[in-house]
Amino acid sequence: MKLTRRAAADVGLLILVNTMWAAQYAAYRVATEKMGPVTVSAWNFFLASLVLLPFLGWERRAVRGSILTPNLPDPVPEAADPSRSTVRTFLGFLMLSVLGLIPGSMLLAWGVARSTASNAAIIYLTMPVMTALLASLILGEKMSALRWASLAIALGGVLILSAADLRQLQLLKGRFLLGNLLVVLACLGSSFYNVYCKGLLKRFTPLEVLIYGYALAFLVSVLVMPAAEPFSLASLRSYSAATWLALLALSVFSWGLAMVLWMFLLKRLDVSQASVSIYLLPFLGVLISTLTLHETLTWTTLLGGLLTLTGTVLITTFEPTAA
Repeated sequence: MKLTRRAAADVGLLILVNTMWAAQYAAYRVATEKMGPVTVSAWNFFLASLVLLPFLGWERRAVRGSILTPNLPDPVPEAADPSRSTVRTFLGFLMLSVLGLIPGSMLLAWGVARSTASNAAIIYLTMPVMTALLASLILGEKMSALRWASLAIALGGVLILSAADLRQLQLLKGRFLLGNLLVVLACLGSSFYNVYCKGLLKRFTPLEVLIYGYALAFLVSVLVMPAAEPFSLASLRSYSAATWLALLALSVFSWGLAMVLWMFLLKRLDVSQASVSIYLLPFLGVLISTLTLHETLTWTTLLGGLLTLTGTVLITTFEPTAA
């Protein structure tokens, strides 16, 4: 089989998405210097919703235009389905927010603040496996030999890439243990989000899934904030320019544009296929550091990145999808 134009586009988009996600660890570290994880998450979901709202308005106008023009197919026929249950919809998005979005953001911010960047990056290598297992249990996706092989190849690349960090890893050291456990729970929350939203994408557009989920996650975060991290105008004035830049990086790129593209890819690929690309995060993080901080790019790094990319290309190109 050859690399089709669609498969090449999917691989390119997966690389772009993971590049934007690779910046979140540093952004969370900077943001949590001035605010707690609940406050970071509340700002994150609020700003990301504002960023995405104009796109939702454009999408709605496009749908209305397609309905008024019979010769044009409706790009999102299920989005206008009046038979959707209000209670079912609310409970579905509430689960997505409470079990997926909030742990994926809040616990990651909390964990990164109490652990190290190396620990968090290595722990996040469990996420593709968590996602694949949840997709098998919840969605009934079959884990073929090629999918397991692609996971193994990509993981091998990351282990080569992270060899130096693994030698210094302190996952079970007392002062890092709580932070590491929080990162594990954040991975589980993000994995649940990736799997559960696959079902919602059959009835809603990617932008609807994102914005409705973000809105509920923001409301829940605001309700929790008075007990966990009381907010005040004085604390708002203490935010530095770096804090606002970190929040903008999280909301515009990591939780905004990257998530729109990720939702688009989840409609085209099985969850277990798309999740293999998450192994690219450490490699892309090193590349970003090389370009911005002038750190050294070694042959070991290049080999690890190549193996990781190979696993992503294999499962995206040669494995049939049920999506």
